[in-house]
Amino acid sequence: MAPISLGDRLRIASHPGPEISFRCDDPRLPAGEDNLVCRAVRLFADSFGLLRGLTISLEKRLPSGAGLGGGSSDAAAALLALRSHLGYPSSRDDLLPLASTLGSDVPFFLVQKPALCRGRGEIVSPEPWLGPRHGLLLFPGFPVPTPWAYQAYARTPRPGEERGTPPWGPVRNDLEPVVFEKYLWLAIARNWLQEQAGAKLAMMSGSGSSVFGLWESLPGPELARRARLFFGPEAWIRTFSILSDEASQDLPDLPAPTG
Repeated sequence: MAPISLGDRLRIASHPGPEISFRCDDPRLPAGEDNLVCRAVRLFADSFGLLRGLTISLEKRLPSGAGLGGGSSDAAAALLALRSHLGYPSSRDDLLPLASTLGSDVPFFLVQKPALCRGRGEIVSPEPWLGPRHGLLLFPGFPVPTPWAYQAYARTPRPGEERGTPPWGPVRNDLEPVVFEKYLWLAIARNWLQEQAGAKLAMMSGSGSSVFGLWESLPGPELARRARLFFGPEAWIRTFSILSDEASQDLPDLPAPTG
């Protein structure tokens, strides 16, 4: 897994009262315990305490249901922002049990580096990024239900197509065959990206419904324009870069919590 240069914006401000308020510019997102940011704040308060009231604002920039870890990254950002804002706990590692409770992908977003994720995703081993660092992201405007994707794979497990070359490849996404059978748009988009000049890799992100292509240099506006002409105005299309740091190889593993 690798963090990219796209994401939501989270703001936290303190006030003297005891209240914790949350607002989001996307009215479709739930509030309260059904929202990962609210759950993250509640877990932090229960574990470490809060000495002041908070106002939390979430500006959504990633589409919901895109398979990009938007909710998980927001939850991790809330934990990290609270630690930075309040000055405790002393170590980022103290947030790991909370992150694992919130969801399988949340521990990865605490690391903020490319990483190999094992188990359910909660065992995070930072790794240097060796592959292409720039890409184009396509989201069709509809989600792929994650439970359905994993259930469909469990019924008819088969490997996805291997793509890429050493030292960073080959890689594959085993959910692609079952998802592409039902959602032809995603298969067409993956193949379209792979056919573009200079593309090193094209894959589905997680269980969908976003697909991405990778290049050695950042794709120019002409590629995004052609993608919009091909896929239509409903598609969400963005260029991005992978956030990578060679120092990631010097970071310790974050182990799964025990007990």
